[in-house]
Amino acid sequence: MDSAHNTAVFLGVDVGSGSSRAGLISATGDLLAIHSTPFSTSRPAPDYFEQSSDEIWASICSSVKAALAIANIDPARIKGIGFDATCSLVAYTAGPPETARPVSISPSSGFQDHSRNIIMWCDHRAKDQAIRITNTRHEILQNIGGTMSLEMELPKTLWLKDNMAADQWQTIGRLFDLPDFLTWRATGDYFPSRCSVVCKWCYKAGPDGGDSGWPSDFLRQIGLGEIADDDCQKLCGVGNSRHSVHYAGEHIGGLSERAAAELGLVPGIPVGGAVIDAYAGAIGTLGARLNGIQPTVDEASKRISLICGTSSCHLIMSNKPIMVPGVWGPFHGVMLPDMWVGEGGQSSTGQLIDYLAQSHPAYSTALKQAQAATPAVSIYEYLNQQLDTIAKKQALPDIAHLTKRLHMTPDHHGNRSPFADETMRGSVSGLDLNSNGVDGLAVLYLAAIQALALGTRQILEAMCKAGYTIETICISGGLSLNRVFVKVLADVMQLPVVLPGSGGDAAVVVGAAVCGAVAYESMLKGPGASMNGMLWDAMSRLTAASDIIEPTREPQLQRFYDKKYRIVQKMQQDQTDYNKLMEM
Repeated sequence: MDSAHNTAVFLGVDVGSGSSRAGLISATGDLLAIHSTPFSTSRPAPDYFEQSSDEIWASICSSVKAALAIANIDPARIKGIGFDATCSLVAYTAGPPETARPVSISPSSGFQDHSRNIIMWCDHRAKDQAIRITNTRHEILQNIGGTMSLEMELPKTLWLKDNMAADQWQTIGRLFDLPDFLTWRATGDYFPSRCSVVCKWCYKAGPDGGDSGWPSDFLRQIGLGEIADDDCQKLCGVGNSRHSVHYAGEHIGGLSERAAAELGLVPGIPVGGAVIDAYAGAIGTLGARLNGIQPTVDEASKRISLICGTSSCHLIMSNKPIMVPGVWGPFHGVMLPDMWVGEGGQSSTGQLIDYLAQSHPAYSTALKQAQAATPAVSIYEYLNQQLDTIAKKQALPDIAHLTKRLHMTPDHHGNRSPFADETMRGSVSGLDLNSNGVDGLAVLYLAAIQALALGTRQILEAMCKAGYTIETICISGGLSLNRVFVKVLADVMQLPVVLPGSGGDAAVVVGAAVCGAVAYESMLKGPGASMNGMLWDAMSRLTAASDIIEPTREPQLQRFYDKKYRIVQKMQQDQTDYNKLMEM
């Protein structure tokens, strides 16, 4: 590599559910700095989650400037930028960033509060629209597990059309997936990513350039014919007449002068094709070196990336399409250009743990005790310590046995995979009147962790039954920092769990920065250069593992979790039976 490359720094921007982060990595993959800035979410009604693109962009600018200051990096050293974000829907008028304006998606304001122009990924207002789309039985639904998820963009788009006055609906000139809004805001032009449009918009893309674009017949069938008639320009700004969707990290243009001034950067820095945040987590983990050894792509296809934050995504690559009922995909070229990706998911993981803990009567007491500890610890590490203490007092061989009589299903916000049923709900069996103290909170918290791990077992079993081979779990996201969660996951799955070298919570923004490195290398190769191998080379060169958590190979513990797994399946079946009974 030349000296300019050796001194290069790459910027990753990650927009999660409640904050934006900027991360800087060196040309050898070292994490130089990371900074996070929160932004707000409005919840005007049950299942409604609304955000502001202006507030998110402002938080990104703050995070980038802070990361530069922390690392004491000259902005001129930044050679590439990668973006990732949640798959939320952004509404805007048409035009360049200088003149386009946000459009309200908020019915509580009569669609007049334009500061709320994002329908968040977890917003479930579009339930009826998702059902209507599923009922078309269109062949394209086969690529999303047979069922349209109301967390995707077309149900949300149809909801806006159904609920806005005609003149308000016509005000919307562009609807973006949030990652593609960010690259538009950064470059000033429409450069949607294959990751966004294929995974969340039903854009049809295949191997060897076999893209047929937006499915006009499908759009007409579901009630969005006017969008199809306008060459789908309303969707991300790129219609079928202009096939301009890009691979992850592919150089799409330079940072505009306006965006550079706002971010504290130099105009013209190469910007890469964006990815959904879960895919950035996969980019930051699936190619990780184990004991200094770089894996091959074939070896990595036996790894599954588990990104655990507010929700969880399970991403696995294959060199051929493998369809799994209730699992999204297979999607072609949405990460590595020549590979397919299957995507399972849980709609609420970190969110579920927070909800159960914070609604427990002993939460405030436990929080105060955690803060008063020496040294102070997080509420969840305090609960982890409590579990160790309780198990020791009861002379149990493993904390797992504390939930022998307490069982849970984790579908409080519906089931994304493998059932693709948003009507499913969580359930708890084994409650008593002696569980309102801190010990009771700790055991309930453990039951939630076990339920999430057992839900992952359901997803991975469905994938393996369909033809995937899974030998290793590569974990990232906030829950990867929770030692009990990671160990329970390893024990339930009886698989090793690999922790990323960047630190679990940083792996996603590192994945975005890897896309920034690819943008720089793609720019150097010039327009039209093949992207094959480029992202994989960067993944395997710039990421490494920090630790491997092995499962406990103890027959008694394995039998315990096998029994709990059977109970979870029975509780889910019982819920189905209850629902049928109530419908009679």
